Amino acid sequence: METTVTPINDVDYKLDIRVPSDEVEPRMMAVLKQQRKGMNLKGFRPGKVPIAHVRKMVGPQVAVQVTEEIIGEAFRDAISENDQYDVLGQPRLSELDYDFTKGGDLKAEVKFAVRPQFELVDVTGMEVTKFVREFADEDIDADIERRREAGATLEPAEEGATAGEKDVVTIDIQPVDEEGETTGPKQSDTEIILADPNLRAELKEALLGSSVGDSKRVDFPHQHGSDEEHDHEGHDHKPAAAEAGDQVDRYMIEVKMISHRILPEVDAEFIKAQTNGESEELDDLKAQIRDQQEASWEQRSRQALEGKMVEQLVEAHTFAVPETLVDATIDVMLNEIAQRSDGKLPVGFDVEHYRTEQRQQAERQVRWLLVKQRFVDEEGLEITNEDLEAEFEKIAGDDVSQDMVKQYFMEQEGLIEQMSDNLLNQRIFALLEERFEIVEKTREDLEREREEKAIVDAEAKAAEEAAAEAAARAAMSPAAKLKGFFKRKKDGA
Repeated sequence: METTVTPINDVDYKLDIRVPSDEVEPRMMAVLKQQRKGMNLKGFRPGKVPIAHVRKMVGPQVAVQVTEEIIGEAFRDAISENDQYDVLGQPRLSELDYDFTKGGDLKAEVKFAVRPQFELVDVTGMEVTKFVREFADEDIDADIERRREAGATLEPAEEGATAGEKDVVTIDIQPVDEEGETTGPKQSDTEIILADPNLRAELKEALLGSSVGDSKRVDFPHQHGSDEEHDHEGHDHKPAAAEAGDQVDRYMIEVKMISHRILPEVDAEFIKAQTNGESEELDDLKAQIRDQQEASWEQRSRQALEGKMVEQLVEAHTFAVPETLVDATIDVMLNEIAQRSDGKLPVGFDVEHYRTEQRQQAERQVRWLLVKQRFVDEEGLEITNEDLEAEFEKIAGDDVSQDMVKQYFMEQEGLIEQMSDNLLNQRIFALLEERFEIVEKTREDLEREREEKAIVDAEAKAAEEAAAEAAARAAMSPAAKLKGFFKRKKDGA
């Protein structure tokens, strides 16, 4: 066996492996003979199937097993047990030349990453923004109104009523062509909430003021390209268009019912339901809503703050990131997409385009993980069993014991690791928050800064335009013209 290590750059290497067939074949035969012991084929005594038959039946699978073992041993001997290389992550088999059916020489190339050398940047005093917000009474009132909207009930409108802004209209809807002939199946009893901000304006306009029994055609400008066909909700048809520029979806709608949305009163019953039975007082509900809004905002604000700190740290560290780790990160991203699609990538998915598009993001992820690990090492941070036990105790309540919580986490794959990582992140960001200069800003602050920037940008643009105008005037001055005249004479023009 021959191995050669070649640096690709400061943090990526490749290991070339060459193994002659006279070293591979004995290992193949040893595994094939082991496989033969368990074989029982008609016409042969148990365990006495000819090796040629065994190779024909399981040779390729055995060859994969043997090559994996050989490559693993080569990597361990040349790299893993060599103190010269501080290997990061898993090696990647980038090339393999071996005939799994006929055998022969084995050639392979394995790429691997080593830990980059860098010093942590001191972030002390580096500014990072934290968004803060105070919730006014109108915010609390708006939340109560949203709760009333969510709890609204429908009541059929009186006979002869017309649809209003806050009503729900039940319709039958069917696609038609320009002449009014049907082109697809009818959707019956479709409820349209006229107050829905996402409702198409054409449909809302057609329904406002309508009465039960009204029928009318609604034309929707087509929102896709002129050469596209799309499945719309409830039907599958091509847009009926007189010409290429007239892409329109046409429907006939019939009003079947109009319902008023009845919002619940803010009474003792409503308040009791919203506070989970804790109170029937409006002030208590408002206090609870304020606490919830402030807690929710604090959580989102902290997540944004942590994201900004990570962004600052990533931008402050410019060391080379191992391409091998970047590729491995993109592999994980692709695997997650496949898992959401029954284990396979969607039909027509452009893997190479995705790799190109996601490469920068993957590199940032790897850079942050390397910076994070260096920070953890230098600060001596670790999560102990005592830390986990304390977290189990915090999660356990009156109805669930600490042991039950612990057992649940132990039985669920990856939950303990996830808890440990969350606890570690909490400590990391707590330390970083002490070192960064946290600048609190409100929405008003941001709006004022945007306005000031707009003014500065406008002034700068005006100055540039004035300078350009002055230069143009200077170029047209008598002296400039005379200078140009003599220059042309000198050049023989």
